[in-house]
Amino acid sequence: MAGNHYEASIDIGTEKIALLVAEKDNDGHFRIIGHNVSPSEGVRKGSLYSIDSLVRVIAKLIDQTQKSFNLKLVRTRVNISDTHLSCTDGKGKVSINEAVTSEDLDSVLESAMAMSTPTNKEKLHIIKKKFTINETVVVDNPIDMEAEVLESKVHIVTVSSSSIRNIERCLEQSELEVDKIVLNSIAKSNALLTQEDKDSGVCLVDIGAGVTSYSVFSEEGIVRSGVIAFGGDEVTQEIAYAFDTSLEEAKRLKEYYGSAKSSSISEEKFVDFIQSTNKDEHQLSSLELSEVVERAYREIFTLLKNELKYHNLDGIIKTGFVLCGGASKINSIEELVREFFSKRVKIGLIQRSRISGLETILTDHKFTGAIGLLLHEGDLSKAEYVESNNRNGVIGKLKKVIVGNF
Repeated sequence: MAGNHYEASIDIGTEKIALLVAEKDNDGHFRIIGHNVSPSEGVRKGSLYSIDSLVRVIAKLIDQTQKSFNLKLVRTRVNISDTHLSCTDGKGKVSINEAVTSEDLDSVLESAMAMSTPTNKEKLHIIKKKFTINETVVVDNPIDMEAEVLESKVHIVTVSSSSIRNIERCLEQSELEVDKIVLNSIAKSNALLTQEDKDSGVCLVDIGAGVTSYSVFSEEGIVRSGVIAFGGDEVTQEIAYAFDTSLEEAKRLKEYYGSAKSSSISEEKFVDFIQSTNKDEHQLSSLELSEVVERAYREIFTLLKNELKYHNLDGIIKTGFVLCGGASKINSIEELVREFFSKRVKIGLIQRSRISGLETILTDHKFTGAIGLLLHEGDLSKAEYVESNNRNGVIGKLKKVIVGNF
């Protein structure tokens, strides 16, 4: 918690950095009381490449927020997008003597978590999934239920150790402690998906400027997350190359006149723009522009489709896709995704059951990640598990977190 009364979150992206401060009541409801956003620096493809540049931006953002809202921030939650992440399900199985006890729960979870990681990676998330009794009955809370065998799964996300260290150093130099580091797509799922969405089988796709992140959920829980090293910047670059214009001008053309589905254009218009070579004003048709935009988006979705197919996730995504991120705000993106995947699709909206604040914040996609960070709970972060067999170690802490969430 930041200070004694607040919780803070910082969403670090390739294009922007968003900061939120919220009060949390005893019922777990957040009320946003401070906010700020600024252009990002030192981040490329979702990864940090210049700590100094990012520190300057974050320090300025924090100072402005503290002065504007009369706050003192000490700790914050922050996101991470790591193209080197890996996901796996740890599985545990124990025999039961009559009814399941809390000690049985400890044993099966300890068994599920027993997975080593490479020296250059570390566990970012250990997320509880459902339990299975006698190999057939799936339950949330097995305690006191009669059983012969208890099985459990935990979803383990590992990321590059250097990525985590760099984020921690950056916030330390900004005079902030790190409360939690959360995978970007998992954070946004907290803000945009209901439990019903997750249970029915859904894929959340976050199309950012530098990368496209996704997380797949089913009734069992989270199934997989991934990061594709292509995003809205690739679309901008394709426009700049196709029409010989600057990236700034290409971005303007994309945002004001582009469409992700060229066939959806009912009336072709001609758009003025400036070329890079001669600085003269030229014209291009909105149809030509959108054909370039559509090809670029199809490349992103082809990579995503291949990822999903490789991990056998096609059959799990029964409800369809939920889109978020700045690059999902282009015209006709839903039509393209619907045609491309032959699935239902919608743009994600903030779920209001646990958070309130200014409508301009709750409807601005720039703050979706920061909202999701505030709402994140229910897994053990790297700071909460240690290699120990005593009751104050990993299992003792697991019991507090997992049993407390039932």
